[in-house]
Parts: sequence; structure tokens; C-alpha cells
Amino acid sequence: MQYREFLRWTFTATGLWLMLSPFMLIGGQSALSNAVIGDAGLLIVSGLLALTLAGYSFKKHYLIQTYLGVSYGLILVAAPWVFGFTQPMTAWNSGVVGTVLVMAALYEMFQKMPKHRA
Repeated sequence: MQYREFLRWTFTATGLWLMLSPFMLIGGQSALSNAVIGDAGLLIVSGLLALTLAGYSFKKHYLIQTYLGVSYGLILVAAPWVFGFTQPMTAWNSGVVGTVLVMAALYEMFQKMPKHRA
């Protein structure tokens, strides 16, 4: 599997998870409160953004997707504090998904670096 495809599949999987996780993790009556709707809405929009980034093909500048992956993952890690998530489950979900995206993007970035031979 090519490294570009690895990051694309990671973006796709995390985007789908971010869109579905509010319904799976916070379901029931508590999902109807206004505070939780804000957390869930932000996760759904983040999932749509991740799916959009997965669909783009950057052939000329191949490292753009990796840079976007690192920055997007860091934003997701910081989102619970920046946007004031009210549910601990959504905060943990955002942090874990952001960490996965950062790690996948860094892995791809290091795979694309030229290797020096001594």
C-alpha cells in the first residue's frame, strides 16, 4: 500500500468515526441537551472536513496532505479546551482521533523523507 493511500484511508476512517461517534457514544436522552448538541455538531463538522481532505488529491504538492493531517490532528486534540466540550466522552474522542491523525501524518512524512546513506 502506498503511503499516500494510508493517510487517505486514515482520514476516511476517522472522518466516518467522527460523524458517527456522537450518536454511538452520547446516545439516549442526554443527547438532546443543548450543550451536547454543540459538542456533537462540532464532531460531525470535523468528520465532514476529514472526509473532504481524504477526497482531495494533491499530486503536485504531495506533502500538503501530511501537513494538513498534522495541523488538523492538533486542532482536534486542542478542541475540547478551545471550544469547551461539556461531555468527557466527546473530549476523549476528539483527543484520541486527533492523536491518530497526527501519528499517521507524521508516519507518512517520515516515509517520504529522503534517506541518507553513510
